[in-house]
Amino acid sequence: MIRLLHYLAAIAALYFFLLAVSNIIWLRLSSRRPRSRSGGKVSVLIPARNEERNIGRCLDSLLQQTYQDYEILVLDDQSTDRTWPILSRYAQDHPDRVQAVRGKPLPEACWSGKAHAMHQLAHLAHGEYLLFTDADTVHSSESISWAVTNLEWHRVDFISGYISQELGSFGEALLVPIMYLMTAVIMPIWLIPVTRTPLLSFAVGQVVMFRRKGYESIGGYASVSGEISDDIHIARQMRKAGFRTIFLDIRRHVRCRLYHGFHEAFHGLTKNISDFLNHKILSLVSGSLAVVFCFLLPYGLLLPYLCTGRPLSVLVAGTVGLFQLTWCLVLYDRGLKWYVPFLYPLLFVFGLVMMWRGYKKHRSGVGLIWKGRVVR
Repeated sequence: MIRLLHYLAAIAALYFFLLAVSNIIWLRLSSRRPRSRSGGKVSVLIPARNEERNIGRCLDSLLQQTYQDYEILVLDDQSTDRTWPILSRYAQDHPDRVQAVRGKPLPEACWSGKAHAMHQLAHLAHGEYLLFTDADTVHSSESISWAVTNLEWHRVDFISGYISQELGSFGEALLVPIMYLMTAVIMPIWLIPVTRTPLLSFAVGQVVMFRRKGYESIGGYASVSGEISDDIHIARQMRKAGFRTIFLDIRRHVRCRLYHGFHEAFHGLTKNISDFLNHKILSLVSGSLAVVFCFLLPYGLLLPYLCTGRPLSVLVAGTVGLFQLTWCLVLYDRGLKWYVPFLYPLLFVFGLVMMWRGYKKHRSGVGLIWKGRVVR
């Protein structure tokens, strides 16, 4: 039985390595350099809830674009901090470029806060292209040009990708890399633009762009109104409706510090993981077993050798080494610090804790709190 586990772990390690390498090659080679300077109007749409810490940097970067025909619309989503006064000042100082609006209260019907904010923004937009981006992102001067260039070059209707993630503390370095799990061991993202199945859909909501026709055809964010992970779900809606999507590397053009500290990262990622598992016990148990077998077992196989002093099996050493190499390649490709991949076992232990905590909060009826709102 132990021997069988060794072989199964080795096969999994080889599969993950090949998948990760193929995805890295795709991310490095598929993105086109920004060339578009004019064309269809772009509406840059920013939902902002309690973003006084970030929104100024975001708007400053978006006001310096090389692309000519664009507007910036920012919605204050019932903030309780100084977000609205900051937005008002930018709208006053840049009336030809920035429009600030106050968002409506969240309906009692099944709407998540972010989806409701983006739904309102889309109704105000005038552009042929709808570029949604988070209030904590910072853009290069060519980010809009990059998005239009790649949407047109690849002839797709929806585009998203990995931006550059800034890790400001050890706690963030410990948890945030779990967001790369999808392209490290689960999904061959190079298949996204050439297949039709909605299951092969992926997006990161920090930056997503739609052709307006495609967005309106699926009913926009109203079609995913109750979803916490609205980015992945709306990418699937686009695929179901027959539109083409793609996932690329946006690291050179957009950056973000997603969370500030361990506590914020833990709660934010718990929310996303809980939604991904759909709060179902079968999904939770299956996910937990997958984490234990695929990510923790290879290191567990080392324990008998470390405890007894026996010479290390070549099969076990090769399996652990291949797992670690895969994670190093994925995270170094994303530009993270040298030590981050070596936090690997701790990352997945905390992943298990977040999975079960999210399920417990949901079952108890308490729910998870994010930005002052209860999320299911």
